[in-house]
Amino acid sequence: MIKIYGKNLVREAILNNADLKDIYISANETKLMALLNDKKLAYKVVSKQELDNMFGKGHQGIGAFRADYKTYSLDYFYTNEKNKRVLLLDGINDPQNFGAIIRSVDAFGFKGIILGNNRSVPITSVVAHVSTGAIEYVPICYTNSLLAALRNLKEHGYWVISAEAFGKTKIADIDLDRDIVLVIGSEGFGISKTILKESDYVVSINMKGHVNSLNASVSAGILMEKLM
Repeated sequence: MIKIYGKNLVREAILNNADLKDIYISANETKLMALLNDKKLAYKVVSKQELDNMFGKGHQGIGAFRADYKTYSLDYFYTNEKNKRVLLLDGINDPQNFGAIIRSVDAFGFKGIILGNNRSVPITSVVAHVSTGAIEYVPICYTNSLLAALRNLKEHGYWVISAEAFGKTKIADIDLDRDIVLVIGSEGFGISKTILKESDYVVSINMKGHVNSLNASVSAGILMEKLM
């Protein structure tokens, strides 16, 4: 089970018919109570202090325990849909970043996210909370080898676009009428050399300011919007 909290996250879990246990709610959250009653879900009305003690300060009046989020195998991405978009994260280990990225993946219509089992953040309560409920709709795949996963995706027709500060290719010059894997690396180490070697294109984000890098979730959001 995983602890979830916050109005948007818990509401989306309810609407998605997630397996919820031990739902706790503040007395003034009448709209959420009505939804729980409509779904015939049992809940307990508790004080703000009790919610604080169980879920921390960001609960917004509701918290629950949810069955662990389902993860997907790589073959989920081997479909006959046209112009699929998949995000591969190389070394992302900050839960705030990961949660924000999940939110953008949902917003920009990507098919899902692939991460490595090593050097990657797991799905935690913080990740779920920052996603504001998008995690209910974004398939997530953990794999033992990102390199092998990328090669398999290429064999199934995907083209690989990696984002690095030194990238010279402009997205406007890429034929987007194809299946694409967008690769985003960690802020500290970037994308590993082995993954870069598998890339068909290496792109960067045009910037005019004084800093030469962006938060990983911001970079992912900008590039995903361009690849819609």
